[in-house]
This record gives sequence, structure tokens and C-alpha cells, in this order.
Amino acid sequence: MMVSLTMMACNSASMPEHGTQASPARPNILFILADDHRWDLIGKYHPIIKTPNLDRLANKGTVFTNAFVTTPICATSRVSILTSLTERTHDFTFGRPATGIDESNSIYPKILKDNGYRSAFVGKYEIKLSGKSEDKFDYFKELLQTRTVEYQGEEIPQTYHIAELAKAFIAQPENDNTPWVMAVNFWDPHAHDSDQENQYHYPEEFEQYYQHVTIPDAKFSRDTTFAELPQFLQESIGHVRWQYRYGSDELYQKMVKRHYRAISGVDKAVGMIYAELEKQGIADDTVIIYAGDNGYNINERQLAGKWFGWEEDLRIPLIIYDPRNKAAQGQEKSEMALNIDIAPTILALAGVQAPKSYQGESLVPLLQNDQHASDSWRQEFFFEHMYQPKRVSIPPTVGMRTKQWKYVDFYKHDFQQLYDLTKDPQEAKNLANSPQHQAILKELSERTDVYIQEYERQRTSEVKQRTSFVNQRNEQDSQNKKNNEYE
Repeated sequence: MMVSLTMMACNSASMPEHGTQASPARPNILFILADDHRWDLIGKYHPIIKTPNLDRLANKGTVFTNAFVTTPICATSRVSILTSLTERTHDFTFGRPATGIDESNSIYPKILKDNGYRSAFVGKYEIKLSGKSEDKFDYFKELLQTRTVEYQGEEIPQTYHIAELAKAFIAQPENDNTPWVMAVNFWDPHAHDSDQENQYHYPEEFEQYYQHVTIPDAKFSRDTTFAELPQFLQESIGHVRWQYRYGSDELYQKMVKRHYRAISGVDKAVGMIYAELEKQGIADDTVIIYAGDNGYNINERQLAGKWFGWEEDLRIPLIIYDPRNKAAQGQEKSEMALNIDIAPTILALAGVQAPKSYQGESLVPLLQNDQHASDSWRQEFFFEHMYQPKRVSIPPTVGMRTKQWKYVDFYKHDFQQLYDLTKDPQEAKNLANSPQHQAILKELSERTDVYIQEYERQRTSEVKQRTSFVNQRNEQDSQNKKNNEYE
């Protein structure tokens, strides 16, 4: 059985490129993104971590309990969120040129700006889009990672600084008669990679949080499990960083608590922004979406970071609170939601048609409990990680996930993984070498190839030309390196 590509094209095949639909109200839309916040670290679902503001949003809105990214690394995922394109199509990651002109002009903030919204961006950017930021955003505050910032004469945590800049936009008088869309991208809880001693930073008021609790062991975190990993994973940056994050029981307790405190700091900042919405009298007119940009290994298999294909890497929190939709209060949705669904969802909430190029789907029908949409929703998705830095080892991957199966191909290292998620949701047993599972392994491998071909076919001519040039340059660099080794 080969994969059906109808879901890739989404509902937009018959839609015009842009154009406003009739809508009784055009809400403000606030999209909040946290860095390295994985799906299970929400207080409502976790026995230790405290996130009262996110819990409140979850209880008032809809939680997508099976939300994933198509590439588990921040820069690529953020471009996928903005463009509703997979990495295979937009071809952006660290070390690559800016996204193409068409891709840059199709980001949801620009489309909404072109359709009467004021658009804003605050916080971590760390991507490159073609064109000028002022053509896409009316309010643009890009920030590099720091621990604290001097703001209005006071030294405050960067997390709160981001919240203050968001509040400043919300309070602008220009918004009085114009709907707005704002992306607020927090740096936390991302590690400060230059600070190996402490890694995670947070507002000082959270120093006592989790002080007197013991963090349970991560799954598969003992030496025996690590010893079963192939050598290329044992030598990857995931294990290098593990050594100074979680390499001893004492270090594990320290770092996980610091990571949790950083998440609690983001949670407070979310509450600060919501309080400003209430102060301005627009909380009931503002849709709030909260998500993480990728998952995160926290000592699972003695690895740190993301980049791989396990659930820890791919799954994210996704909460959508639309105060106008009372029927959605407190509901959970188990359908597979993706980061590439966020842009079409935001456009649909604003009553604006999505571009034909979008590969994600609007989640609005699911928010509205449309049974037909639920019955016909995607049953699988493709994921990958193409970034290959020169200084550290991150093995590239491609793969796909269905409701039952997870297939991962570390294609540069001739190593495959296959998990039966129904019988083995923890992904403990790799079935790739099981004689009884060779048929499903072959099928999923072929379906993954079909996704790759289709997503590459959807690249614009600009991206195709750029990719060809970059690949040729990389091949030449690699050949020069080999030649130097023999000299």
C-alpha cells in the first residue's frame, strides 16, 4: 500500500491564493511559542511542574494531546510554523541561505498584514527570511538570548522583558480599531549553551521551586540502554551534552529542576501578557495559541536535546483558547496536529484563505467538533531532520509516524528503527531487524520515500536552484577536505 498524498495538499487546493472571507468578527490572535518545551511538561498533566497560567488556558480552551513537529530543531520548526511548509520544501535550517521570496511572502503575519491586520513579532527569531521585516511586521522586536535585560531603568529577566514588549504592543492606540496578530517567541526554557555549569536560567523568584522534590528517573536512562544504541548515536552531540546536563544523579536533579523553573518563568510571563489583554478590555476578543517549537530529551537513553525521531523529540504542547467558542472549553483532541497546521489555523481564525502552497491544515474544524473533519483527519505524518553541522555530530533522519507505527531512517548511517506504538508506546523495542516485521518496514520505507519526493516536488524554483548550488558547494568542501587528508 502506498501513501495517499491527498492529505498533503490539504483543503486549500480549491482556495484562492489570498482573500478575506466574510466573518462576523475578526479576533486578535496571540501566538506564543516556547523553546524546547516538550508536550508533557504542563502542570495539568505533570505531577511536579507548576504552570498555573497554561493550566488555565488549557482548562478554558482545547488541548491537542497528539501534537508534533515535522522537524525537531528550533530554526527549521519556526520557519515551518510561519510558512506551513516542511523542511524538505522550504529547505531552511542553520547555515542555509534565507528562505525564498515566495516562502517569505507566504508567512501568516504578512498575509494577515496584507488583509487588514496589524502584525507583530517579539522575542527569539533566529531565522532568515527574504525581504524586509517591516514589510511583514508593524512591530518587530528581535532578541538574542540573554539572562537579563535593562528595561525602563530596571534589570529584569529576559523572559519578563519579552512579556513587557508584548504588553507594549497590545497597549498601542493603533490597535483600537484594527485587529492584530502577534507572535511572542520565548527563548526559555532553551539551555544557555555557553554556560555548562548551570545551562538553564530563570527569574530569581523561582529559585525555591522544586527544591524539596525528587525528580523521577527518566525512562531508559541507565547504562544498559545506552550501550544498546549504535555508535554514531553514542558519539552524537546528544550524548556529549548529556554528560554536563544529566551525567550523574546529582547533576540530573539539578538541571531538570532548573529546566522546570525556566518553564514556570515562561508560564508567569504568559500570565503577564494575559493580564494586559484584560486591562485593555480585549481578552474576550483575543484567541491565544500556545506551543513548543520541538520536543526535548531529558536524559532518556542518556541523551540531551532533540534532533532524533523518538516521541520525546517530536511531541509538543499545543493549546488553543478561543474565548468565543464556549463549546470548546476544556476539551482534548487526540487527532494528530502538526506545527505546519498553525499558520492555516491562524488564517482561518481571521477569516482569510490560506495559500495553495500550505502543506498543513486548519485545526478550526476540530475546534468546532466537526465530525466529518475528525473522521477524515490525517492518520500519519512525515518528519525529518536534515541539519548536519560540521563541528558536532547530529545524524540526519527521515521517517514517518502513523497511529500504530513509528519508522525512522538514519540514512547516513544505514540504521533503521521501527516501533509498534500500540504495543510499545515507550519505544523500548526496535523491530527493524525482526523477520516478522520486514513487510511493514518495507512499506513504511517506501511511503517515506513518496513523502520526500512529493515535498521536494513542491519546492519553488528559487529553492531548487539554491539547494542545488549549496549541495554542490558542500560536496566540493567535502572533497577538498578528503584531498587535504591525503596530502
